Amino acid sequence: MPPELAPVSVIMPAYNAAASIPRALASIAAQTLTPSEIIIVDDGSSDGTAEIAERFADSLGGAKLTVIRQHNKGAGAARNRAIAEATQPYLAFLDADDEWLPTKLERSMAVMLEGDYQLVAHDYLDATENGDVHVDCRRRFLEADDPYVPLYLKGYIPSISVVTRRDAVLGVGGFDESLRNAQDFDLWLKLLAEPETRFTLFGEALARYHHS
Repeated sequence: MPPELAPVSVIMPAYNAAASIPRALASIAAQTLTPSEIIIVDDGSSDGTAEIAERFADSLGGAKLTVIRQHNKGAGAARNRAIAEATQPYLAFLDADDEWLPTKLERSMAVMLEGDYQLVAHDYLDATENGDVHVDCRRRFLEADDPYVPLYLKGYIPSISVVTRRDAVLGVGGFDESLRNAQDFDLWLKLLAEPETRFTLFGEALARYHHS
């Protein structure tokens, strides 16, 4: 029997990521809960990123792999293109130079569905020269009397830790393509400004951020 796939589209922008995208895709293949699809937007790479990604099509546990090539427009535009092509109700984000730990999707979807949330996030590991450092996002979220104050002021939730509803993202216009940086922070703020958005942040490090 084919594996049961989660109703999740993985959104991956990529730019000259030939060296790192195999690691990112291998971390998706190692998930204990397999997403339905992975959509990679190659944002004008010149190093064969798209071709390398396509070699993984048959090793992703049954997830459908779509690789889209476009002229360089920036990460926000690449993510929006992938979201437009997505067919699943939930979105998970992974940059081509980062990686997930094996239970990332399983735990994120369990939390999402249990609490009927529109946006969930978790802690992550910062890969430094001296080893992994656990970044405690949940503690930062809870350290103020109003938990949203440190979130608005510090913007510490990376896209690799987020799962959200596609309709919620489309409802606020997606990523702002005019921003050179912090497009993800801007999107989380737009989502949290919606009165119907339910959000939680749980204290498990389920992704690894690589500096590149």
